[in-house]
Amino acid sequence: MIKGSCFHLRHVRKEDLPVLLDLMNHPDAKGDYLSLELMLPGVLEKKIEEESRSKEHYETFLIIDENNNMIGRVFHFKTIPYFNAREIGYGLFTKNLHGRGIVTEAVKLLTDYLFKTMHINRLAIHMNIGNLASEKVAINCGYTKEGIARGAIFTRGRHEDIAMYALLRHEWEQLAWATPGK
Repeated sequence: MIKGSCFHLRHVRKEDLPVLLDLMNHPDAKGDYLSLELMLPGVLEKKIEEESRSKEHYETFLIIDENNNMIGRVFHFKTIPYFNAREIGYGLFTKNLHGRGIVTEAVKLLTDYLFKTMHINRLAIHMNIGNLASEKVAINCGYTKEGIARGAIFTRGRHEDIAMYALLRHEWEQLAWATPGK
């Protein structure tokens, strides 16, 4: 478990799957930028089962509030095989929690965790160029914009551009909120 100010991050448990599936498939969780594709129960179960054996390819943490409710998730995954890097993704399950800094704090916690526990040099966050809230999270966590991947994602019937942000290990070590030595 990774402790935050008013929530904690923990791995997904088998008993979480039915609620998690409902939350991930709810329109509020999709927001304006994620694919409307629905996650199948068997696909989620298989993915979580694979994660429980190794975090080499993918690892998910639930954001759990003080009342033990699942309010969101943060995750990381390997993208390009030859990159010494991970990509981070995140989301809240309900719109009424947006704008409270929860995702920013969760990304900072995950960033610390990854740089402290993995021999990596780079973390990346990618988002639809219109997703200003997600872009704000990346900026507030110290990530630097590296460019735009034109037409990189297909969602909601269209190809969309993606903004690419990254944070290198030596940059993380300089951030006021980072805890490299702890």
